Amino acid sequence: MPRSRSPRQAVLTLAVLALAVVSQQGIAGGTTGTAAEIGRPETTAPAPQQEVYLELRGRAARPVTLALPPLQALAGAEQDAIELHRVLRDDLHHSMVFDIVDSEHYPRPTAEDDQEWLAWRRTGAEALVLGRVRRTEEDVLAEFRLFDVQSGKQVTGEYYTEPASKLRAIAHAFSDEAVLYYTGMPGVASTQVAFVSDRPGPKEIFVADYDGYNPRRITYDGFMSLSPAFSPTAERIAYVSYRMHENVPNEDISLLHRGGGAPRPIVTSEGMDAAPTWSPDGDWMALASSRDGNSEIYVMRPDGSDVRRLTHNSAIDTSPTFSPNGRQIAFISTRAGSQHLYMMDFDGSNVRRLRVGGSQIDDPAWNPIQADLIAYTASVGGNNFEVFVYSFRSDVSVPLTRGYGRDEAPSWSPDGRQIAYESTQGDTTQIYAMGIDGTRVRALTREANNTNPAWGGRQ
Repeated sequence: MPRSRSPRQAVLTLAVLALAVVSQQGIAGGTTGTAAEIGRPETTAPAPQQEVYLELRGRAARPVTLALPPLQALAGAEQDAIELHRVLRDDLHHSMVFDIVDSEHYPRPTAEDDQEWLAWRRTGAEALVLGRVRRTEEDVLAEFRLFDVQSGKQVTGEYYTEPASKLRAIAHAFSDEAVLYYTGMPGVASTQVAFVSDRPGPKEIFVADYDGYNPRRITYDGFMSLSPAFSPTAERIAYVSYRMHENVPNEDISLLHRGGGAPRPIVTSEGMDAAPTWSPDGDWMALASSRDGNSEIYVMRPDGSDVRRLTHNSAIDTSPTFSPNGRQIAFISTRAGSQHLYMMDFDGSNVRRLRVGGSQIDDPAWNPIQADLIAYTASVGGNNFEVFVYSFRSDVSVPLTRGYGRDEAPSWSPDGRQIAYESTQGDTTQIYAMGIDGTRVRALTREANNTNPAWGGRQ
């Protein structure tokens, strides 16, 4: 059947949108709070961590129970159907929107237009995806239909015709369509993650699909490339490049198309320029620079013009991140002795400290959708670092990663429901992704060492 979408489930959509609006309003007015530090009994009246975990899970969406039986294979497409089913199941599971019903509870297979809806309701599924796949010499043809189990009616559907090499992209596209129907916002299965890898020898920038597949190298600087940052449209990547200044290597900021090509230096001061990040509208970039002798926070246009210094402090200020409305910037500063999290207005005024949990705070990342959530890295003792999320609303920080080693450099997915991060266990560092509540963890890289993940927009 051709694409056919009925009105989305209004209650769930409005709940998600209302949550985002409330979050935006809470920060837009400059609301801040004092976080309860993890593991310190003397802190007063923190919300129980378990309640915050449940709150974070609810931030993703109310879980929709979904059944995904095997896809029907036509014209010799058996292996294609198996692979599409596997990828689609992973995409829907990792979206944080769906809970997949165990297949052992599924009723016996029937013709697609003759489903036993009572039997499907007994599985506990609220949604059902049916699909069929056909193969030509060069292309894969796939049809997916999403049904509301309670009514037995189709709510959306899609046809896809793609080269066999784009098989995974078909599954990603329909997963995003299903997420869109239930939340009013596309999923992130068709997005991409940039990261730094030493697999070529020198550290270079790579871009991969959101699940780690199809990695491709995009820089060939030959020395060291770090800290990739996607523009809001995901067309461009800013990164730190090491270039020679009078025979001395220096940190500069360069701009590159996501597909590669010749990078264009946009910041080449005599100081160290680092930690580039984009404003949500793409009109500005923030960075840390020592051009005036000390590491301070600056903003500039993406072409390197209209540079404005925001901080004026003898301590180190670094790692800026924009709020979703672009009106505030959070950053790391040592002005109180050790590394702490601060925020300020876009013009550098109204600087205030956020007393979040943990010590040696680093790598802040503001949730792009829910403005009262900031992810960051903090020490939990010795050389053990974890990824935390601080909730302005609850005034509590919770660790999302738990274990030995270093979990660092969080980067939110564009829909704010997942986090990519780097994890060092033993002698290697790899990129992982997890849900907003720390569940559904999976490795995105396995070869060599990989760091500095940056989650970008749709391809």
